[in-house]
Amino acid sequence: MVDNFPRTIHEITPAWLSQVLGAPVTGYHTTFLEGGVLADAFKLHTITYAQDAAQAPTSVVVKIANQVQERRDLALLGNAYSKELHFFMELAQDVPINVPKVYGCYTDGSPQAAYFILVMEDLTTHSKVFDQVDDPPNVAFAHKIALEAAKLHAKYWQSTTLELPWIGQPDRRYVFSLDAMSTLCRTTWPPFQALYQQMYGRAIFADPALQPVAELTALLCGPKSRGIHARIYAILSSRPHTLLHGDMRADNIFRTDPALGRSVDDSTLTFIDWQVVHAGPPGPEFTEAWMHSLTPEDRQHDTAILQQYHEALVALNPAAAAYTYAMLVEDYTLSFCFWWTAIITLGVGTLPLFDKPEGQRMKQLWGQGVQRATTAMRDLDCLAHITRLAADLPEDAQA
Repeated sequence: MVDNFPRTIHEITPAWLSQVLGAPVTGYHTTFLEGGVLADAFKLHTITYAQDAAQAPTSVVVKIANQVQERRDLALLGNAYSKELHFFMELAQDVPINVPKVYGCYTDGSPQAAYFILVMEDLTTHSKVFDQVDDPPNVAFAHKIALEAAKLHAKYWQSTTLELPWIGQPDRRYVFSLDAMSTLCRTTWPPFQALYQQMYGRAIFADPALQPVAELTALLCGPKSRGIHARIYAILSSRPHTLLHGDMRADNIFRTDPALGRSVDDSTLTFIDWQVVHAGPPGPEFTEAWMHSLTPEDRQHDTAILQQYHEALVALNPAAAAYTYAMLVEDYTLSFCFWWTAIITLGVGTLPLFDKPEGQRMKQLWGQGVQRATTAMRDLDCLAHITRLAADLPEDAQA
């Protein structure tokens, strides 16, 4: 919906919020929500009304374009804002997994939705988000997340929905959701190393056990970078496709508040942050879901959980049997390379903010996430896969 709307949190007024919520708002308090990279999020809470409004919410979450230019530029580069707006306006009501209720969705009408505002349900009234740092999913919840993903993937398996221009490519070729960042890695790798050293006081591969990942990164960000990307793309584009959330990390998943005492089986999951929704084979979905979010001990159960996911997927949609378990594991492994190179580029615009007070949790999040990702790439022997793909490649024509 294109309309006059607040472009910063300070521009929101009780009168505007009253229009969105359909009840006369007289006041509220605002709290910044940490954890956003591409967009800013705030909670408007303790909302008061001029009259009885029993059906109106006492709190909402507001999402707006990031106020840091560098982060907003990264979001626009990957069409993150327009993707999420399209999802909530066109698809959210049909997906077979839980998503937040949206009270209002506004955009400036530009192709990339450079400025927008989403007013959504405050899930904390009944649920609690996983925390990648302090409260990551355990094996049981990782299994539950995989089975929820199976519902989503089964419904949209080779679906015409994937032909929507904001989801897939006209030729159904796979394009990684953060491709624009991933393909810049050859340029961004040197400054990322320097920034990491500056922020964390150590080299990123100081641990000798990570030498295989250092060699992997040298290949991915080296003179054969474009050729390696092209070969990974050729494999992933040859697979059947479905709808991917694209960012199923722990910080984007809520579960029923544990204080209610529900078991894992009885808990309800709700998925937020649909900024990188796209079409592709299922393997990449689980790369981002687990590479930062599971402890190394729990992540070692990944291939067993993928086996259970695959069985559920085929049971829900027998046509998915054409996508074998071996393909799933290969795609999951190769996709670490895309995510890792995208993180390198994203880090160049994000790490400098960690010296600010509001960046402390992000600093902890990134530090732990990089450690988990590099350990996973070592354990899955991504180096062997990429060495084979790069063996007969010429060097790129230009940097």
